[in-house]
Amino acid sequence: MFDYFDFSLPRAVTEQLIERLDHLKFSPLSDVSLKKLSVFQKRRKITQGVYVIYLADKAVYAGKAEDLAERLAEHLWKLRGRNGIQINCVGYKALLLDDNWSTSANEGLLIEHYKAQHQCQWNGGGFGPKDPGKNRDGSEPSRFDDQFPVKENYPITDLQDVSTLGEVLSKIKDQVPYLFRYDIPPSAEVLPINLSGVPREVKALALQIAQSLGNGWQLMLFKNGVTLYHASRPYSHGTQLFPPQ
Repeated sequence: MFDYFDFSLPRAVTEQLIERLDHLKFSPLSDVSLKKLSVFQKRRKITQGVYVIYLADKAVYAGKAEDLAERLAEHLWKLRGRNGIQINCVGYKALLLDDNWSTSANEGLLIEHYKAQHQCQWNGGGFGPKDPGKNRDGSEPSRFDDQFPVKENYPITDLQDVSTLGEVLSKIKDQVPYLFRYDIPPSAEVLPINLSGVPREVKALALQIAQSLGNGWQLMLFKNGVTLYHASRPYSHGTQLFPPQ
């Protein structure tokens, strides 16, 4: 009697990772917790590893990163700009991986394990860090974006009552934790804008800018962000804020 034994190192490693993750306690996804993770990474001189994000004690996303603290900070930043999510209900578990094992940890197998338990629904649902690109503006929203649309009233700080269009746009772009795309000519960037009485929130500020630019400009609110272009394009999805419809 004879047979062939095919040993899957990635599967064996992933099974052990899942076992270790199951025995870990949740850490809140917060600046304080991630700072502690960063210190731990420096002490161990390892940054790469695997992680699982939890919402109300249920695994919603699993991944692998070259720098765990950095990637989790990106996720935290994104979640802060979403409606329908209480950040204090979001937690994570993470395992650092030695260089010898990092390539053996199969992200797909990790996700497969949780999907079989009807978890990690954000995987493949648009939660990842990749920008879909300008050409996807107005396309059907991803499952994540549809369930947790952006906060159109997200606060923007450090703005004076009298400023320029370029400065206000730059402030919004730097501070908002979701897609904010615009394209205005240099000659328009230096135009003055009066923000007296205007709420320091994304939608109100963007609308004030669009009104200042005038005819021919289109301000759109999508479930994953905001765009401002010199255009008049019909969209299957999204809400046109300017010109009013």
